[in-house]
Amino acid sequence: MQLRMLAAGLVATAGVLALAACGGGGTTIVTPAPGPTCLPTSVNSALVYPAPGAIGVPDTITQIVVAVSTPLPNNVYNLQLESTSFSGGIAQTGNYLVQIAASQLPAGSKPATFANPTYEQVQLQTAFAPATQVSGIGINVPVSSCTPLAIPGATFTTQ
Repeated sequence: MQLRMLAAGLVATAGVLALAACGGGGTTIVTPAPGPTCLPTSVNSALVYPAPGAIGVPDTITQIVVAVSTPLPNNVYNLQLESTSFSGGIAQTGNYLVQIAASQLPAGSKPATFANPTYEQVQLQTAFAPATQVSGIGINVPVSSCTPLAIPGATFTTQ
């Protein structure tokens, strides 16, 4: 009897917590994190190219450039992109991020606003579908169960 009452109490508590976590409605979907973030949250990051919030970005762009406050090792990190256009809502770049000089930033880039940024770019293997709305980008370690570190304001839309 006590076991049933305990189980019922746990179920009720879980329901209350689930509703509280939803914040009273809306359409935000929160996916549980499989592990710690792929980079320390103290690392600053910014989308550089395409510029954050850009619209009409050619769907044939060949690279995405990000800035980070700490240089990243080669052949470890890629990018995870979020969009309803992707199967499952996410896609990872097939290539890894590699460091480039500020002089190599593509035209239309928005340089980072934090001090001493390191620029990292990934070469894309395929074109985007027309009118793809990228709603988020995270720095990811593809061979890990870490949670990609979200880049603040990293959104763009292709033509």
